[in-house]
Amino acid sequence: MQSVSLIGKRVSFLFVLSLSIVSQLKSQDNSPWSRYGLGDIVPSGNIVNRGMGHVGAAYSDYQTINFVNPASYSRFGLQRSILDIGIDINSRKLSDNRGSSYTSNNAVVPYLAAGFQIKPPKAKYDWGLAFGLRPLTKVSYNIISGSRLDAGDSVVSIYEGSGGSYQAFVGSAIGIKNLSIGFNTGYRFGTADYITRVNILNDTVPERYRSGQKKIGNKFGAAFLELGLQYRIKLGLDTAKKRASFLQLGAYTSLQGKLKGTRDELYETFFITGQSGTDQQIDSVSEKTDIPMSLLYPSTYGFGAMYEFEGKTSLRIGADVVLSNWGNYEYDGAKDSKLQNGWQVKTGAQFIPDITGRAKSYWNQVMYRTGFTYGLEPYKVDGDMKSYGITLGLGLPIRRYSYAEFNRNNIINTSLEFGQRGNRTMLLRENYFRFSVSFSLSDIWFIKRKYE
Repeated sequence: MQSVSLIGKRVSFLFVLSLSIVSQLKSQDNSPWSRYGLGDIVPSGNIVNRGMGHVGAAYSDYQTINFVNPASYSRFGLQRSILDIGIDINSRKLSDNRGSSYTSNNAVVPYLAAGFQIKPPKAKYDWGLAFGLRPLTKVSYNIISGSRLDAGDSVVSIYEGSGGSYQAFVGSAIGIKNLSIGFNTGYRFGTADYITRVNILNDTVPERYRSGQKKIGNKFGAAFLELGLQYRIKLGLDTAKKRASFLQLGAYTSLQGKLKGTRDELYETFFITGQSGTDQQIDSVSEKTDIPMSLLYPSTYGFGAMYEFEGKTSLRIGADVVLSNWGNYEYDGAKDSKLQNGWQVKTGAQFIPDITGRAKSYWNQVMYRTGFTYGLEPYKVDGDMKSYGITLGLGLPIRRYSYAEFNRNNIINTSLEFGQRGNRTMLLRENYFRFSVSFSLSDIWFIKRKYE
């Protein structure tokens, strides 16, 4: 039997390995739409959910930490501990309607989470606990545009942004018979830094104009609350053939909340030194620090259903509808005109050829996943922007398992996602590719030893 400390050591090793892989990809991730609101929205589900088209409202199993719907925590395996860490490797290609394109690559750790079954041995209810850290949004762009003054001087404008928001969470769920209710709470925090630079090249008269820039830095944070529920309906049961089928319904919400923080503002003129190419300040036009500010983080609602069949094989087919109210986003009481409410429809499936533990082939115990997403993005820079994605995934057991070990087997989960945001008629469109992998480790914990 493995101990929790041994699993912890393994996860620590995998975490360090993940960071070393991520550090090798240093290319700037450039997304023009991250200029608006709090930036690009990071996919919310774990790698299992992503392989199934990001469905999560009605999904739960013994060793998956589905933090999209915290009601799923009650389904953790009996007296099991779960540790899960993910890695995303992203590649995106931006194209405009004139045929120009730009490709960027980056890697991130999308989440680190742990979950435990904590119900007492003779309790008539299920009780689970989970905690972790994950990103919510990301600000990352670098845009350059050129123009010319009436006097003939060239102007180069540069827009840069960096930062993002994160969520440190702890959640719990209780399941009584067919109903499970859960919550996540914790702290949302982040930064958002913006720089606008105007470089005037003085083509006509030397030193006629000075270049200037505006720097704005935001720091913010606040507590949050997410709620979820799931209800399981038994459709059929054949004890002789050891087959059963279920329909699970799920719903969740992330409540709207206000994040408070401070803002620093700097307006200055500068010149670029010839030797180092760094900015040299000429004059600080205005500088203010620690200005109180607030953000209104919008609410999200998700609803879904999943059909489950278990016999010799295991099959799950599900669908979600997700509504996000980014049209309600506010910065210091002002709405962002480039944001609107968005929605997504998600479908996905998972199939395991043999869960009895008697499979002769390792590949009969692999979890095969696929899915599809379609939706309306919350950005309306050039009209409504639709998006779609196709996902494929595998759940690879680290070793072959018996049926008795089914809910404590260590698994490497992978997913591939191809998708597009926008279309050829828009000023910009994005084709993206995302490869994700996670290490999900599970074992018994808090077992009292008996000695004879």
